[in-house]
Amino acid sequence: MKRLCCEHEFKYYTFLKQVMLDLDLVDKDYLWLISDIEAYPRKAETQELLNRNTHLLLTTKELVEILEKDDFQWIWAVFSAIPSKYQKEAILKYDLPYVENFEEGKYNPHLDEPKLQHPYAEFELYAVDSSYMFMITDNEEMISKFKKCYPKYIEK
Repeated sequence: MKRLCCEHEFKYYTFLKQVMLDLDLVDKDYLWLISDIEAYPRKAETQELLNRNTHLLLTTKELVEILEKDDFQWIWAVFSAIPSKYQKEAILKYDLPYVENFEEGKYNPHLDEPKLQHPYAEFELYAVDSSYMFMITDNEEMISKFKKCYPKYIEK
């Protein structure tokens, strides 16, 4: 499992539309579990969606539609890419992934041995304080794409 961090490439890292384009994800068949969200969309409709929910579970198509209408910066969030073969009910049986946790003994996605927080995820993207992003995966294709798109990455 690898943690690849992108913090020196661009002024802003957490505009998900561009990340999805960079990593060639807009046509992939995933369910996106988005959790631990802090974001400030431009459109009231999107802000209401985020305010009503502690998490989102969207198809790639649904996520892309939102981002097409309102491309905004995600301050904090975990985007777990889960193959669409899993049922929503099964996905939501597990704890929601988080960006930070300072409780002693709890997994720290920034520092501890890299692991996917959701057992069905192929990879997870993390938006961190609007200042950088990182990906955790053992998917060699995703690792290769990330390294190609963000050549100044750091492996942590």
